[in-house]
Amino acid sequence: MQVLLGGTLIDGTGAPPVRDAVVVINEGRIEEVGTRRTISWPPDAEVIDISGLTVLPGLIDCHDHLASHGYELTRRWGLDEPQSTRHVRTATVLQHTLATGYTAVRDAAGLDAGFEQAVEEGLIPGPRLMLSLRIISPTGGLGDSVSPSGHSCWVPSDPTLPESVANGVEAVRTVVRTMVRAGADAIKCATTGGASSRPGHGPKDSAFNPDEMRALVEESHALGRRVMCHALGGPGLRTAIEAGVDSIEHGCYLDEDPELLPMMAERGIFFVPTFTVYVFHRERSAPHMRVRGRDLQPHHVESLRQAL
Repeated sequence: MQVLLGGTLIDGTGAPPVRDAVVVINEGRIEEVGTRRTISWPPDAEVIDISGLTVLPGLIDCHDHLASHGYELTRRWGLDEPQSTRHVRTATVLQHTLATGYTAVRDAAGLDAGFEQAVEEGLIPGPRLMLSLRIISPTGGLGDSVSPSGHSCWVPSDPTLPESVANGVEAVRTVVRTMVRAGADAIKCATTGGASSRPGHGPKDSAFNPDEMRALVEESHALGRRVMCHALGGPGLRTAIEAGVDSIEHGCYLDEDPELLPMMAERGIFFVPTFTVYVFHRERSAPHMRVRGRDLQPHHVESLRQAL
């Protein structure tokens, strides 16, 4: 048994912070919290003085790409190193993520199921993971890494992840099933381009058509998986919402259509705005990405303001 003594406790319920708190940990789990007046502990417990520090519940990162940390989009994204180097780097990222207080992460594409298994078995330290494996999109969409040259240059190919490009209703259903077979906890798709898309496929350019999206959502839900949809603006944003996805990722131009946020609220669709990524694009990405980042940021702020 361990006892954390003397810190300030924020319990996550909205209650006022507890000064000089006592946190009792037994076999890796928090068993009891309170103050010195309300909590007692056995004399053989390990007492750790955390005076001046703050204790709070583990943080949840709702959208990350843990396998992509350490890259700059102005350079060749992981094309100059073997797969093993990227896997070791990712293991380090998982450890750092846990150490900074994140105990659960919803990975929005990039990790294969082996990382989740390794964390669960205690082979590497890391947060609990919800994996989507890869971004499902049609040819030319966000999940298609083939450049105009015919080479896969946008993101490095990964043989441990399933193919994610699908065209047509039946192909979409097949790819969803393939993702689930490969260990996906959630299904990630894209109905628009993004700030980091190749030139010519921007944040308001559509990807899947309504029939394809309805099939994707239907198949995912039939297999017990929620759908997280990359959608920034334009017709593709409405397509995703009307199809019944479970969350809109980014949603930068929601402010341009007054019907969309009420529709999301009525249908119980979550909004995951991912604010910080566009600061990155505005300051550190390729030139066309910086332009997109600067253009969408005021809309992004307004979309979140309206959502709140």
